[in-house]
Amino acid sequence: MRVTVMQLKSGYILKKDVHALSDVPLIPSGTVLSETHIAFLKAFLIDHVEIEPVTADGKRVAPGEPISAVAASPEPDNMAADAPSAYYQYAVTGYHLFFKSWQGGANIDIGKFRKMVIPLFEKNIHDPVWMGDFLLHRKMIRSRADRNLTLGLLAAFLGMKMSLSQGDVNQIGLAGALADCGMARFAPALLNKSGDYIGREQAFYRRHVVDSYKMVKTVPTLKSETMLAVIQHHEREDGSGYPLHLTGDKLSIYGKILAVCDAFLHLAVRRDKTGWPVRTMDQVRSRYYGKLSSYLMDRLFKELMTLLIGMTVELSDGQTGVIIYLSERNPTRPMIRTETGEIFNLENHPLVQIVSVVNQDAD
Repeated sequence: MRVTVMQLKSGYILKKDVHALSDVPLIPSGTVLSETHIAFLKAFLIDHVEIEPVTADGKRVAPGEPISAVAASPEPDNMAADAPSAYYQYAVTGYHLFFKSWQGGANIDIGKFRKMVIPLFEKNIHDPVWMGDFLLHRKMIRSRADRNLTLGLLAAFLGMKMSLSQGDVNQIGLAGALADCGMARFAPALLNKSGDYIGREQAFYRRHVVDSYKMVKTVPTLKSETMLAVIQHHEREDGSGYPLHLTGDKLSIYGKILAVCDAFLHLAVRRDKTGWPVRTMDQVRSRYYGKLSSYLMDRLFKELMTLLIGMTVELSDGQTGVIIYLSERNPTRPMIRTETGEIFNLENHPLVQIVSVVNQDAD
């Protein structure tokens, strides 16, 4: 029985394999569908599937059964314009599936990939409330899909704040989201390893930059600057990066943007949440001084801190208050209005740190 994906319900049984981006079935025949399977099918823009006429619990499927409310399509065209979280979750679901297809040897289907991620760069980054809440909840540490999409989001966000055209913002967002696609070529043991890579593992890890570049360079709609950003996102201003050991004067602006955003995410994943995200910004600035563009680090951190204005902070001296003003020179040391109404300038108190930030409006 052939039905639309929107008509599917949990408990239906696939009659035929469903293929998306490779010869390996996305979901094999005989699978009893769950809501997760249905979400995957929608994320891969599958329109119709063949199902058995009887469900897993023995009930017959009525032809032309009305579309279930739970199965409403999550595709971007059908999402509410004010639902950035839905766009993001749609992209996370789809990214997991794209990565699985790349592991099976598939090429990047840029048409479907763009449809999945472009709403993040055209809608989400323009919503400061959503961006601030997203940053605070550290979703980038949940999975590889979250991290790679967050790299695209941060790069696009910084590009937008630097007044790049929307087309260029989309391109640098795509570069970020695809920068680590070459990890699909890793052996499972290396891909799923927790902790740092050591010895020969480090050399294999560094190959992902070249593998990612090889995958994106065949995509006709990506600009050359986008492809350069992918291969340059681990390069450093002083030439200590890889794979080409280029110095800052030979790096593209896209590559420099990705390098700054990637370094921020690298420490975000490896540090606890104490003082997040302010402490991580300070750690990046200290650890990568002379290695990343100081201008781009300062610009990114100023824009991220701007998202936190109006949020409540707890200080290491026990005080709490609200961020009310950022210094141009040192945005991670903002002015705080304390609970007693006092204006407390962190620039004048170097030993006092922000230990937590809370978006009370979102709680």
